Amino acid sequence: MNTRNNGFALITVLWITAFLVVIAGAVSYQSRGSLELAKNIVAGLQTRHAAEGALLLTANKLVKRFDVNSTNTDKSVFNYELDNIYVSVRVADESGKIDVNLAPTDLIISLFNTLGLDSQKSVSLANSIADWRDEDNLKRIDGAEDQDYLARGLTYQAKDDEFDSIEEVSLVLGMNTNIYNRIKPYITVYSQDLGVNPSLASNIVNNAVETVNTDSTSEEFASDYTTSTGGLIYTLIAKASSPSGISSKITAIIRLQGNPFEPFTVLDWKQT
Repeated sequence: MNTRNNGFALITVLWITAFLVVIAGAVSYQSRGSLELAKNIVAGLQTRHAAEGALLLTANKLVKRFDVNSTNTDKSVFNYELDNIYVSVRVADESGKIDVNLAPTDLIISLFNTLGLDSQKSVSLANSIADWRDEDNLKRIDGAEDQDYLARGLTYQAKDDEFDSIEEVSLVLGMNTNIYNRIKPYITVYSQDLGVNPSLASNIVNNAVETVNTDSTSEEFASDYTTSTGGLIYTLIAKASSPSGISSKITAIIRLQGNPFEPFTVLDWKQT
């Protein structure tokens, strides 16, 4: 009888021990997972703050006009190492881009053609962009107004006003993700100019401008596609990477103020 009881007690103890081992293992696994999560959170914060710091350092260089070299290139690049975190900041002057609020449709068509779209698609998209930004409801040939958006079952219509951001261009009828991603680096809503500054523009934009100028029959009209303005509004894209592989990306658009008490102002700020 005692032997049976002792055996039962032993089995009970073994089951309890096994149960406690399982619980301990689960707690240990959860603790390790929590520790890794905490490490990733800390690394994410570190890379984000490094990206922010690099953006401010770059903005300070732009304010001082120090080490800025954007001639005949799409972007200048500034590299930093902050607390073992590598940060690369790309800078683009918005005056080297095509302003979708003001650029003539011929210039927008030329940009699409330069990017490899066929002529019919280029004309259709450019006219749809023009219909989106103008104040009337009169449809251009191959363009798009309210009735066309409704016919496609969309929940919005042509804005009939300026684009507030380049992301808004993705809403234009006929635009798709592939085309939008291709034109995104070359368009702006901030230059507030009909043309672009060729010394600040990318090869793609300069090719688009040159094509329009070559095709134009009026030198006076063609001169509207270029400008000498620049050096006021910049896009800064900061990418920070930690040794562990965690990364952060911040895109900011700043306007230089020429004021020692407020050297620049932030027009847009996005973190990914």
